[in-house]
Amino acid sequence: MRRIAILLLAMATTAPPFLRAQSMLAAQPVLRYHYGDNPAWADLGFNDGAWPTARDGSFPAPANESDGFFWVRARIAVPADVAGPLAIGSQTFDGSPHVQEVWVNGRLVGRYGDFPPHANPLIPPQILVFDIPADVAQPGSMAIVALRTWNEPVNWSESLVQRHPDPVKANFSIGSAPLLHVLAAESQDRAWLQFWPQFCINLLFIMMGLCVLALGVWARDRRLLLCALWLVTLPVFLVFRPLPSLLAGWRAPMLNTAFFVVNAIGMCVVVEFIWTVQEFRDRIFRSAAHLCWIGLTIGGVFSFNWMHPGALTSAGRLTLVWLLFAFNVITSGADLVALAGRGRNRPIAAAMLLISVSYFLGIAGNPARFDLLGIDFFATAFYLSTIFIAILLMWQTWTAWHKAEGLRIEFSAARKVQQRLVPDALPYIDRFRLEAAYIPAAEVGGDFYQVFPQIDGSALVVIGDVSGKGLKAAMTGALVIGALRNMAQDNLPPSQILNRLNAQLAASSDGGFVTCLAAHVASNGVLTLANAGHLSPYRNHEEVPVEPGLPLGVTGDVDYAESTFMLIHGETLTFLSDGVVEAQNAQGELFGFERTRSISSQPAEQIVAAAQQFGQQDDITVLTLTFTPAEASHA
Repeated sequence: MRRIAILLLAMATTAPPFLRAQSMLAAQPVLRYHYGDNPAWADLGFNDGAWPTARDGSFPAPANESDGFFWVRARIAVPADVAGPLAIGSQTFDGSPHVQEVWVNGRLVGRYGDFPPHANPLIPPQILVFDIPADVAQPGSMAIVALRTWNEPVNWSESLVQRHPDPVKANFSIGSAPLLHVLAAESQDRAWLQFWPQFCINLLFIMMGLCVLALGVWARDRRLLLCALWLVTLPVFLVFRPLPSLLAGWRAPMLNTAFFVVNAIGMCVVVEFIWTVQEFRDRIFRSAAHLCWIGLTIGGVFSFNWMHPGALTSAGRLTLVWLLFAFNVITSGADLVALAGRGRNRPIAAAMLLISVSYFLGIAGNPARFDLLGIDFFATAFYLSTIFIAILLMWQTWTAWHKAEGLRIEFSAARKVQQRLVPDALPYIDRFRLEAAYIPAAEVGGDFYQVFPQIDGSALVVIGDVSGKGLKAAMTGALVIGALRNMAQDNLPPSQILNRLNAQLAASSDGGFVTCLAAHVASNGVLTLANAGHLSPYRNHEEVPVEPGLPLGVTGDVDYAESTFMLIHGETLTFLSDGVVEAQNAQGELFGFERTRSISSQPAEQIVAAAQQFGQQDDITVLTLTFTPAEASHA
């Protein structure tokens, strides 16, 4: 607020001087430059006539193999109408961290950073302002300005074709010290203001990515995790690209290391994303791409932090440049394969290919540059790929939700149908005590049992299991129960009941089958059983020998046999489903027939509890029938 207030006050009270100070910075004085370092070049009387003249203020940066020093000299007019202290404003437009000294009329007026041998290059501000002592320059005079600069040893260019360093552009102006300081602060604030739109865009993607990342961790979905990492790391990289140019005064080695760490994470995510989401199987190119980003990260960190020019710095720079080139060749090749039809997500592959295209245009020396809200072509390609990924995630989320909603509706309907497969309460049968226990599994199954009393005091007891899960199994079970109700009224023997059920199920085209055990219980304890692939009942800790038979619905040409025996007073017959035998513990061990036989004489609730505690995998159904002619009780 104080900075803004000073700026507004200066504009309101001294608008003409302010505008003149701004126009001075926009002016292009005649600059002469020279590579190397010599303290005599700062002297007021030094003749720089033999130095090359910068064209429009631009000249080539020192070669990569040089010591990094260069000097710039210019004659700057000091405004005659400036009252108060003077200052000099210096601008360099190469954007790279550097160290500089500014001399005015042979006097050192300011230094930024530390020169070798203990080099400490700093990120320059938009405008660097140094106050000029009162006895150095006077209003209305001409001042000789000398700029001594040292750049980092690695001032590399993206161009592998032209192989020349990036140009340097410099500008100077002398004016009112308060106004120049305000102008410098305003320029820095304006740079931050221009950065905010893309910062907000990236922040939006990062927040979206964090939400998706949490969802991916919860769902343990690798594809979802990679999409989330892309949405997080790539915007961070895009934020970091212009950020160092705004962090005036920060040490270059720290920012260089942070940049290459962020870049390494982003490149790793790119490789894993391409090979996983596009479902590539070749491991050679995938490993090569990983080796590229690992090598270029090591080369980049070394060359950008090693402040001594020489063979090692050049080797690190070349390693960085060529491995980056190889990385883009590999990833762009993978994107082209995806566009040709092998990959599943062509829009994402196309957007990612634009990233490589912008890179190749840059190294060819013909970058396609445009600026919209501070976003260039390179960043636009990243944003397009990120938007397509976000669309992919939203589509997958909608599809998953829609599928889950359909499953929820089907599951709810299946549960309602399943509740009809077992009676709410067991009917009363004279001279028999009935007990039943039923625990459905988490997934809807097809266990069913029914007891139908007959007019003559007997009863029809049926227990079975429909193959499959879900609504289909529950509906098949409901159809079986409906058919059984009609047959029970005809007082048919168990074998004929199974024959008719089998004929009906075999005629259907759903391909399922049903295991079923039907028992006719007479009032004198005589039981007639017919079995269609179901577990035999237990009596006195032993399986009852029942004639086996195929499950219902396998084939229509089956005749089911009957077995007859008699219960004596106090004996219990236990019917159960395979959910008891197939209960499984954490070690994969089944409950099995031996354990089932040992507890078969226990009450139904205890048998069910034992199987459930062991490890329920399916519906568990137990029905016990105890012959008690003297009690004539029912439970």
